[in-house]
Amino acid sequence: MSDAPQYTYIKDDVTYDVGQLSPEGQSVFGVLVNAQGKLREAELNVTLARASIMTLTGSMDEHLVDDAIIETSNEETNEE
Repeated sequence: MSDAPQYTYIKDDVTYDVGQLSPEGQSVFGVLVNAQGKLREAELNVTLARASIMTLTGSMDEHLVDDAIIETSNEETNEE
């Protein structure tokens, strides 16, 4: 049977066995791991949203028709 720690935390090139920390330290570690997971999920959601926007913007082009053009009195538009 291995004595390897189940969870480790590395800071300044020093590795800590989370199981040897106080209960409060272990709790903080758990929250930190959860926060890191949420950050990864948020980054993935941003990537998916950007890809969707690019695809939908390209798809929109095939639906644009001259009859839908609105003539404006100035040259300002709301296009992004």
